[in-house]
This record gives sequence, structure tokens and C-alpha cells, in this order.
Amino acid sequence: MRKSTMRIAATAVGTVALVAALAACAPAGSGNPQEPVTGAAPVETPEADEFGVVLADSWKDIYPGQYATYKANEANSPEGKMNYLEEYPELATMYAGYGFAKGYDEAASHSYTLRSISETPRVNDKTLANCITCKTPQFTAMVNSEGDEVYARPFAEVLAQMSEPISCYNCHENDPTQVVVTQRHFAHAMGSDAEQVPVEAQTCGQCHNEYYFDPDTKATSNPYEGLAAMDAEAILAYYDEMGFKDWEHPETGAPMLKAQHPEFETIYGAEQSSMAKQGYSCADCHMAPVSDENGEYSSHELVSPLENPAITEQCGSCHKDIAGEVRGWQKEVTDREHAIAADIKRYTDELAAQKDSLDADKLAQAQQIQRHAQFYWDYVMVENSEGAHNYKAAHANLDKAEAQLEEGFALLGIA
Repeated sequence: MRKSTMRIAATAVGTVALVAALAACAPAGSGNPQEPVTGAAPVETPEADEFGVVLADSWKDIYPGQYATYKANEANSPEGKMNYLEEYPELATMYAGYGFAKGYDEAASHSYTLRSISETPRVNDKTLANCITCKTPQFTAMVNSEGDEVYARPFAEVLAQMSEPISCYNCHENDPTQVVVTQRHFAHAMGSDAEQVPVEAQTCGQCHNEYYFDPDTKATSNPYEGLAAMDAEAILAYYDEMGFKDWEHPETGAPMLKAQHPEFETIYGAEQSSMAKQGYSCADCHMAPVSDENGEYSSHELVSPLENPAITEQCGSCHKDIAGEVRGWQKEVTDREHAIAADIKRYTDELAAQKDSLDADKLAQAQQIQRHAQFYWDYVMVENSEGAHNYKAAHANLDKAEAQLEEGFALLGIA
């Protein structure tokens, strides 16, 4: 069984729940990015909750079309999702000693972010509130109001106060006529480069990105500043320079890293994808324009563009068979992921067997190879498009993983 061709992965710490899959062409027939469509501004903003968040239900009569399509995301539930630990049995070795070895399932939609984080086996009594980042607008508002110290509070204590999954506030604050980046750490990471990327992409990217928890403050942070530093090699160098690790592998002693879900970096970072270079946003491919009894607006049911003819029809000016192209890209990337995962497991097992016989310098070199090879692989595997967002970058990172492993096997004397 291959990975789903439309994974909806997580955009938050410690778990996975995003809602995007394949990048194709934007729906605008002119080839220009689609402008966001909104309804008329409400005469009066509904009352906010104790966190200062206007809940989605409060907007339903003012923006009925947007609300109805937002609620349609509930059809993408946690039931029947792929178990990645079964799909990639090598992960039991690769993630050994880390929470993802306990449970790693294909994510459901934004509607289930709080349910997913509350049910995952990856949390325990030592888990901090930073794992709630991007799971609910109420936590975002709490951090923005009270400061970074919120991240270090006990997970269970803070989660018990939350009730709203990802909703309007995350991308609009309390004004649906505006598109806003509410995650301040991501706004900081973008810096002046924010002017180079559509804000509709940044509101998705603020949660669909690579991040880590600051070792001192426990704050959710990004390992870069500016677009040029948003690629796997630069991020790996950032972590190496600061001596950061997510965990130590129990069998080899290697200081390991767990990539998150670097959709934004894959599309807009460094060399950028072809779609990014043309100025397209995530909304162009994942939020189709709608015209119905509620007026003209962008659908808030977030799906693969291949599932929406209104979008795929517009791809024909550049792609003769966009569905076929995407399937081809995904098969190539997924096949390589499986092959390289087997090699990473073999290398890890061999390093574990030889660890006690290696001198300190050789052991450190071998451990760094494990760290680097697995990070390059993980960076591709956890990105939610199977290579479709930027297949050139996906293959380049898999090439780097293979190069690391080739060096590692030679170091250990393995053919």
C-alpha cells in the first residue's frame, strides 16, 4: 500500500493535521493568481470568547457560504486513516526512542485538530503546551496576549481550556475581510521577505512549516530568517550550528532531528517551485472560487486541486494531463522514499552493531551521517504532496540522503 496521494497533514507541534495535498495550476484562466473573494463586511463583529476569539459558529449567518464550506471539512475525519508505521515499517527503527514511534497516522482535516492532539499517544505528563501550537485559534490568541511563557505551561492544563479547532481567527483574526498571519514566530521568520509572497500563502505557511521548540524558552520557533534560508540543507546547518537535537537514538547514540511538515519551505523557500515563481498562492490551488446563492467567495473546504474540476480545468493551459503528471511525480518520489527508508534502517542497524568498536571520531562521523541522511529523507516524506509541490526539490533532498548513506556505508565497511 502506497501513501495516500492526498494526505492532509498537521500543522502543529508534535502531531500532524494539515489540509493540502497536491499543487497544480491556479484556477485563474488568465494565468494570474486568483484574488481572494470575500463577502461584504459585517456591520458588527460578533462577541468574542474569553480568549478574544470570535468563534466560527458566530459568523455562520454573516458568511453562510464560507461557513458551510468550512464545515464540509468535517467529512475528512480521523476514521480509516493510514497508519504510517505500518506503511513504513522501517520507522520503528528510524524513530526509535521518539514519540512518533508510538503513533503516526495520516491526519484528518482542520476540523479535528483538537481531537487529534488529545488522542495521540505521543503526548505524556511531561508534554508542554507548545504542542498545541496551530491546533486552535484560542491558543494562538493566548500566546499573542500573554507572551511566550504560555508555551512552557503544562499541556493538559492548557488543552483543557481549548474548545475551537482551527477556524476563522487563524487566518483572519476577527475580521473576515482581512487575511492575517497570526503566528508571530512565523511572521518574524519571514521578516522583510513577507513582501515577496502572497499573504494567502503565508497564512497557510504559518502552520505548514518546519519548526522546533526553543531549548530555553520552549517557544515554537522556525530555524531560519528569510526565504533564502528555507531549504533542507540550510535548516540542517542551522540545527547543527546550535547543537540542537529532538532526541538521541537509543541504539546508536546519534543526536536525531524530526522534520515536521515543510510545505511552505518546499514551495516558497530558496529556489522555489515553478508555481511560487509565477506568484501563485496556496489558495489558488486549494480554495476554489464559488458563485452561488450566497454570492461569490472562496470555498473553505480545503481539498486537493485534483478533486475540483473548477481548478483542474484551468491547469490545461500549461499541463496536458495534470492528474497524470502528478501521479507520475508522486510515484517516483514515494518509490524512492521506500527504497531509501530501507537503506536508512540497514545503516542504523549496522551502526548500532559496530558502535562499541568504533573510535570516538569515527563514531561521531557515523552518527552525524545517520542524523543528516534521515533528516533529508524525513523532510521529503512528511511534506504533504508526495513531491507534487516541488518534485525537483524532493528529488534533490532524496539525492542528498542517498549520498550521506553511501558515505556512511563506506565508513562502516559495508558494500
